[in-house]
Amino acid sequence: MTTRSAALLLPSLCLAIACSKSWKDNGEDPVGADDSGDTQPDTDTDTGGQDTDTGTPPATDADGDGHVTDAEGGDDCDDSDDTVYPGAPELCDGKDNDCDGRSDADADIDNDGISDCSDYCPVYASPGAAGDGRYDNPVGTLQEAVDLAGSTGCNEARAFYGTYVENVNFDGWPVNLESLSGAGATIIDGAALDSVVTFESGEADDSRLYDFTITNGGGSDGPGISIHDSSPTIEGNVITGNTATVANYLGGGIRIYDGSPTIVDNTISENDAGYGMDEEGADGGGLDIRGGSPYIEGNFIVDNTAGDGGGLWLAYSDAIITQNWISGNVAVDNDLEAGGQGGGINVQIGGTFETWVIANVISDNSAGMFGGGIVTYEDNAAYGEARVENNTIVYNEVVDTDYGAGICQYRRTSPTFVNNVIAFNHGVGAYSEDGIDSTFTYNLVYGNEVDYDGLTGASNTTGDPRFTNATDDGDWTNDDFHPKSTSPTRDVGDPSILDVDGSRSDIGAYGGVNGGW
Repeated sequence: MTTRSAALLLPSLCLAIACSKSWKDNGEDPVGADDSGDTQPDTDTDTGGQDTDTGTPPATDADGDGHVTDAEGGDDCDDSDDTVYPGAPELCDGKDNDCDGRSDADADIDNDGISDCSDYCPVYASPGAAGDGRYDNPVGTLQEAVDLAGSTGCNEARAFYGTYVENVNFDGWPVNLESLSGAGATIIDGAALDSVVTFESGEADDSRLYDFTITNGGGSDGPGISIHDSSPTIEGNVITGNTATVANYLGGGIRIYDGSPTIVDNTISENDAGYGMDEEGADGGGLDIRGGSPYIEGNFIVDNTAGDGGGLWLAYSDAIITQNWISGNVAVDNDLEAGGQGGGINVQIGGTFETWVIANVISDNSAGMFGGGIVTYEDNAAYGEARVENNTIVYNEVVDTDYGAGICQYRRTSPTFVNNVIAFNHGVGAYSEDGIDSTFTYNLVYGNEVDYDGLTGASNTTGDPRFTNATDDGDWTNDDFHPKSTSPTRDVGDPSILDVDGSRSDIGAYGGVNGGW
C-alpha cells in the first residue's frame, strides 16, 4: 500500500520541481527530489547539485504473515517464511517459529524438562486429527485426549480451537482438560444424543473442564454436564443450548447427583429441563442438584427454563450458592395445583445441615405459581432448611396465583431469610403459606405490588434501595444493583454479620461475609 501511494505522488512531484530533460539525461536528482519511491526528500551532501538518498525504504511483508522485518521497524525474524513470526505456534519443524531466540527443539511450555517436540504431555487434540497427541501431531477427539492423558499419568490435556462433535466421559481420570483458544472458539457439541460431558466414576476436583462451550446435549440426566457421585471442577465454560429430550427432564445445563463439585465462573444459559411438562421430574433448567455439597460461585445462570426451578432446583443438598447472577429464568409446568415453582431457585428440601443461598442477584425470573425469585417448597424432618442471606431479589413475578413474586415459604418449611433486599417484584414481595414460624429478619422490603402476605419478622426495614443503575425493562444485562452511598441498605443489616471490610453488614447481594464481588 505504501509503494502504490508513492507512485501516485510522483507526477505531481515532477510538476512541482519542473522536471527537465537534462536532469533525466544526466541521471542526477535535483536537490530535494526523491528517487526511492518513499516520498521522502533526498539530501545534497556535497553541494554539487547531486544528492544522496537518505529516505527510509517502505516496509514490506514479503511472506504475507502480517509482520515485517526488524530492519524495517518490524519484528519478523524471517520475512521469507510465513510460519515464522512473533507469537507463531512452534511446529516442531526445526525452526524458531515464534522468534523467541530458541528453536522448537528447545521449547518447553510446561517446564517439565522435556522439549515439547519430544513431549507427550500435555496431550493435544484438534478436531479430526489423527496423531499421537504431541503438540504438532494432535489426536482427533477430546475423548482420546482425556483417555491418553489419564492412562499415561500425564493428566493434562489441551484442545485446539474448533468444534468437537462428541460426548466425553472422564472415566475417573484426574485430567485437567483446557481449551487453548477459549470458549468462544472451542465447542463440544453433543449432537443431541446424550450428556455432552459426564463425570460418573468418582472423579475429584483434579478432574477439571475449563473454557469450552458445552452445547446441544440431550437425554434426561444433565444434557449439558452430568455429575454422579463425583466432585469435578467445572470452570469458565459457556453451557448453553442443552435440552432434556426424554423424561425425567433433569438439569438442562448441569445435573448433580451427590458429590461435591465446584462450579465457578461459568455462563449457564438457555438450557431447558421440561418447560411445560409434568410437575414431577421436570426440574432445574440451569442446574438440578440432588444431594451432596456442591459449591456454586460466580456464575451467570440466565434465561433457562424448566417445569420447576428455572434457574436452579435443589433437594437434600448442603449446597453453597454464592455470588451468582440468576436472571431471566422461567419455571412453568402443566400441573394446575403446583403450577411451576421457583423461577430463579426452588429449594425443595434442605440438606442434612443447611442449604446456603448467599450474596446472589436474583432478578427478572418468572414462576407459574410459587416464588418468582425463590421458593422453599417442602420440608423433611430428617433434613435441614435453607438459609437465604444477603441476596438482592428484584423484578421477579408469578404468573397465576400470587404465592410470592419475590420469595415464597411454603409447605411447612422453616427457612431463614436475613439481610435480603426484596424490592420491585410484580406481586407479593414476601409470602408465607400460613404464617408458620420462619426467621425473617433485617430484610429491606420495598416497592413490591404487595410487600407482605403472611410473612412477618423483626428488625426489617423499608425504603428505596437506590441501586447504582437498575430499570425494570425486562433486560437484566443493563442493571447494576450495587447500592449507592446514600442507600438505606448501608450498615443496617444483622449486627452479627459483618461486611468484608469488618463493618456492620449492608443489606443485599453486595453486603455480608460474601459480598465482596
